[in-house]
Amino acid sequence: MFSTGKLLAAMALGTASVAVAPLTANAQTLQITHITCSEQEDNTGADDIYLQVDGSTVMEPIQFVKGDSKDISGVGVDVGKVLVMREGDFPDDDDNLGQKKITGPGNYSFTDDGANYTVTVG
Repeated sequence: MFSTGKLLAAMALGTASVAVAPLTANAQTLQITHITCSEQEDNTGADDIYLQVDGSTVMEPIQFVKGDSKDISGVGVDVGKVLVMREGDFPDDDDNLGQKKITGPGNYSFTDDGANYTVTVG
């Protein structure tokens, strides 16, 4: 027969021997490689384009005019996240040119507010 101490020790060992693996997210990070401007939003000068994910800026403003096509480096975005393109309009409020959920590599169009940009993610 087990003593109370031995029973508690056996129960503790039994409980300790059941392991549950923690859930881990395996987010795939892709890189933004290129931005092309087919139509700019601002009609009084260059667009000051920046990108945001989860409310944080992931690409500082870069100036674009119609016809510009620029390579981008060092800007990552996780699959499943929403990428937002904005155009800086100091001293007015910045313009939202669209938002796209990143589902994998490819081209994403941002066409709100009269603009037409393509962001290449790879």
